[in-house]
Amino acid sequence: MAMAYLDSESILLFIRLMIAHLLGDFVLQRTTWINDRRVRKWRSTGLYLNAGIIAVLSWALSGYHYIWTIPLFIFITHLLIDLLKSSVRDSLGMFFADQAMHLAVTIAAVYLYTFNMTSGYSCCALVFASPDLWILAIAYLVVLWPMGIVISKLTLPWQQESNQPDGLKDAGRYIGMLERLLILTFIFVNQFSAIGFLIAAKSILRFGDIRESNNRKGAEYILLGTMISFSAAIFTGIIAQWLLRMLHNSALL
Repeated sequence: MAMAYLDSESILLFIRLMIAHLLGDFVLQRTTWINDRRVRKWRSTGLYLNAGIIAVLSWALSGYHYIWTIPLFIFITHLLIDLLKSSVRDSLGMFFADQAMHLAVTIAAVYLYTFNMTSGYSCCALVFASPDLWILAIAYLVVLWPMGIVISKLTLPWQQESNQPDGLKDAGRYIGMLERLLILTFIFVNQFSAIGFLIAAKSILRFGDIRESNNRKGAEYILLGTMISFSAAIFTGIIAQWLLRMLHNSALL
């Protein structure tokens, strides 16, 4: 029974630490920090601020606030990974390699925490042990921020070729965030038919003007980005629901 508890808690702890990483790397990190890090390397203030924010968030969301050595481990490894990344050319492959290294660090941190889980949470056990809260939180966090960056990098080779007229600044990014938020919400409330209406509505509103201007490449570029965005949000919702069912079916939850 104790091992089953540790297994369930390890999953939730991993999710909480990933939330800390995603918040620190994709929501709270400033573009000026990234640019400064590329120029000044280890002398960059942004390098230490970003690693420090993620370490503090990891400590706060871990639930084991009497442990400070593992957040320190996260701080050092995150700093080293970002320092390494600042020395190579930015690309889609480097983006995934960077996130894979951070993922490995998170898994290592969870393993280190397992030796201290028997002492229990510092406080707020009902909050830290809630699968619904953390799975929903990471699902919405993923579709709103990291997923947008991935889609942007995936479609970058076709962006200039699409020859689209300039629109409102960042409008496409916010439209994508809202559509993924709506799709994920529809999945969680089991309203799959609403996703079809959303696709139809966007097709009417977004593709009509491009077809009229005979800009086939522009239409295909938007269609490609939309399909990637919709598919990613749907798969995120399916995975989140699967995790919720798995944890709720556990004998100890």
